[in-house]
Amino acid sequence: MAQGSVLTSPAQPANVSLTCRPDRSGNKLVFPYTVTNQGSADVYVMDAVPVPDPAARRVVIDHHATVIWLGGDGFAHVLKGIAPLPPDRDVLGSVIPLAAKLERGGTLQRVLEVPLPLAETNPYYPDLPVREYDLTDIQGVTLIVEFLRSTAEGFGAEPAADAPELFRVWSKDMLGQIERAFCGFPSRQLQLLKRRDNFPRPD
Repeated sequence: MAQGSVLTSPAQPANVSLTCRPDRSGNKLVFPYTVTNQGSADVYVMDAVPVPDPAARRVVIDHHATVIWLGGDGFAHVLKGIAPLPPDRDVLGSVIPLAAKLERGGTLQRVLEVPLPLAETNPYYPDLPVREYDLTDIQGVTLIVEFLRSTAEGFGAEPAADAPELFRVWSKDMLGQIERAFCGFPSRQLQLLKRRDNFPRPD
């Protein structure tokens, strides 16, 4: 990854910041990142997704679950948050990640690992054979972390049964009240496997 200038979004949320410094480690892209809450109320940071483990016959918590797409800016957008719904079919509901509580004045530190090569990924779309993607040069990577403020209208939270340290969260208009923090880095050394189907790219 480039070690020079850091790209930042002009639409950063008030009082919540994201810092990161991605790097390669073998066949993975590694994002050590920190979310800082400088506001006056708690926030809940999208952190992990419960997924079934057929071999263990139980639910496991995936802290590395992401949504990835090619942004209009030529960057690979790596989202820790709520995946956009398919535009061409109905689903039962949105996959809402479990959230970590971040108290006012606090910081949340995580390390996210994403396999290389990067590929467009969404839980509503199964992976394709490699030959059905287009290998595309990208300008860099932007990490996006979503969160919900405890001051959102109709907010509620309860400990998750499968991960008591995390919370299931909701609000009156959750998709409209979710906010995003961004951290972008240029790199001319990465490529992305771009899907050819009706894959949602939410920007």
